[in-house]
Amino acid sequence: PANALRIVEEGGLMEVLTAMRRHPSAVPIQRQGSLAVRNISSRLIKLAEAEQQMEGGGGTSSISPKSAAADTTNALLPPCPVEVREAFLDLGAEAVLRDIAGRHQGSVDEAYAALRDLGCKVSMVRYDTHDDGQARAGSGTRGVAMFGEAKSRFNPV
Repeated sequence: PANALRIVEEGGLMEVLTAMRRHPSAVPIQRQGSLAVRNISSRLIKLAEAEQQMEGGGGTSSISPKSAAADTTNALLPPCPVEVREAFLDLGAEAVLRDIAGRHQGSVDEAYAALRDLGCKVSMVRYDTHDDGQARAGSGTRGVAMFGEAKSRFNPV
């Protein structure tokens, strides 16, 4: 959580999304950017929830997440930004994750997880593709097909 807080403090949310926008066809950047969005948001949200529980008397530990993070960095950290979801969304994260990262096979799972953790409504869509990798028209199906649910088009040799 200390690193996630530092990234937020230094304007890293905008930097991650800017890199993703500038390199829409670079799958590694899309994948790592999606992972960064997901990890920053989920870690800070979990930290905020733990702090709220501790303040409300629900916790049993004598060390708060804030003090544990401060011990790690040897510096006092500001209060956890619970609004990290809103900050990402205000910077256009949803559009970047849906329209850029979510379109690459190599980053679609990470984009899905980031959108989910940002509180956006998402569902998996599977597309059948031609030999060249392009999606076939009208081939989108909701949900993920489980092995054995549909007849395979596999032709044994």
